[in-house]
Amino acid sequence: MAYPLMPVGSLAITLRRHRDFLEGKQGGLRANLTGMSLSGINLNNIVLRSAVCATTNFSRSMLVGTDFSFSDLFRADLQHCNLTGANLFRADLKGARMRGAKLTEANLNEADLRAGAYLDTAPEDAATDLRHARLDRAELRKANLSQVRLNDASMVEANLQDAVLYGTDLSDVNLADANLFAAKLKGANLSGANLSGANLESATFQGCNLQGVRLTGAKLHGADFSNVDLSGTITARRPETLPLDIQTILRAHMSWIESNGANGERADLRNCDLSEISLEGMNFNGAIFIQADLRGAILTKCKFLLADLSGADLTHANLMGADLMGANLSGANLSRARLRRANMGPATIWRPDGQNAARLWSVNLSRANLVFADLSESNLKEANLMDADLRGADLTDADLEEANLRRANIQDTIIDPEMAQTLAAAINGA
Repeated sequence: MAYPLMPVGSLAITLRRHRDFLEGKQGGLRANLTGMSLSGINLNNIVLRSAVCATTNFSRSMLVGTDFSFSDLFRADLQHCNLTGANLFRADLKGARMRGAKLTEANLNEADLRAGAYLDTAPEDAATDLRHARLDRAELRKANLSQVRLNDASMVEANLQDAVLYGTDLSDVNLADANLFAAKLKGANLSGANLSGANLESATFQGCNLQGVRLTGAKLHGADFSNVDLSGTITARRPETLPLDIQTILRAHMSWIESNGANGERADLRNCDLSEISLEGMNFNGAIFIQADLRGAILTKCKFLLADLSGADLTHANLMGADLMGANLSGANLSRARLRRANMGPATIWRPDGQNAARLWSVNLSRANLVFADLSESNLKEANLMDADLRGADLTDADLEEANLRRANIQDTIIDPEMAQTLAAAINGA
């Protein structure tokens, strides 16, 4: 395909007008680079958010840190580009050619990479590099990702139905709640991957390396695991498999909750091993989990009103839709935890007579480790995030009204552009 060359002067004018368009200035005009050739040029850190780049030739260009969020890149040529750290959030990449592209640490969350996004079967020295990339909720139906380097990528809730991943490096990838129905993964390396809650029905795993893979809550009906060693996989524990003393504590807590404190007693599970346990939907209001091991636990829609989880290890835990109002999570490890749509707003304190005492108790996340945690659409209103580590966390559409973010680390955090300045001011105490 022949691409018309774009003169440097014309490109500069287009980029300036596009910047004015994004800033709402008079004379601003959305960039339309459809069908143009921009091959081999340096566009590092350029903002092309919401630009029209359908069929544009960017091959072998430098696009490090370039912002393509919300852009139309339909059938664009991105072969052998350096897209390290680029922002491709919600970009339309259907039919884009990306063979040999380097996308290390790129953000492809909610991007559309359906069939036709050519990433496949490149020789080793030109393999598409998506290591550490963000592909949460990406659309990858029928995509061919064979031989692609995806190790340590985040692909939470990604749609990989009928995708082809022959020999793909998926080691340490986070595929929690992803859809891999009928996906073909023959010979793929999935060692250390998180497949908790994933749909693996009818998927083919022949000859795969599944050492250390988390399969907690995964759907496995019809999956083909021939020639696979499953002895090193991690599966969910049910409450009835817990030690008898812990089961007794849980029953007493349920009685305490149901009787409004008249019977039973509040659960004290400090330092207990509850890793990989499935406790979804349970009521742990007021419970004590200080320093508890909750790694990989399924805690979706659980209630933790005013619970004490300080210092607890919740790495890879699924807390989607959980109610954590007023909870104490200070110093907790929530790295790569699922907190999407979780309610971490302030709790209302009531007097013993049932009357509102007009006092609010905020969630305490001070010094918490939230590295690569999914906090999208969560309620963090008035939350205490002082000194919290939010590197790489997803805060898309999160409510951070009046949250305390002093000295929080938000390096590489995914956040709505209009919120970035507000966050920076909150961190610096402005």
